[in-house]
Amino acid sequence: MQSTRLALSLLVCAALSGCGDATPPNGEGTSQAEPSAPGPWDTLAALPPEAQPYGLDVYTAKCASCHGNLGQGVGKNPPITGLTPTAMQQKLLDYRSGKIKAKQVAAKTSLSDAEIAAVSMYAGD
Repeated sequence: MQSTRLALSLLVCAALSGCGDATPPNGEGTSQAEPSAPGPWDTLAALPPEAQPYGLDVYTAKCASCHGNLGQGVGKNPPITGLTPTAMQQKLLDYRSGKIKAKQVAAKTSLSDAEIAAVSMYAGD
């Protein structure tokens, strides 16, 4: 009885493995996946531990006065909640490079890559 179950299980596995994947024939609809942008952890990992800034320190010194202690936004400054660490890092890099225009960019333009990575990991959801 055991050998019959084993043989049946092997037969089912062989049949399922022959089904293939859901790739369309002739490569239609397939595309090469673009490599993802490095995340903030990659930026910090490239630095020696003593050179890695703490996100809380960066946020408190350069972000909290405009975005609030919890990222809820203060006055006309927008909230920063709801962004992933990678999305926040990219947004800050875009502000710094000038791709995104904003009225108040003094703090964003003064942040180093390491500070952007650290604050993104701290404040990102």
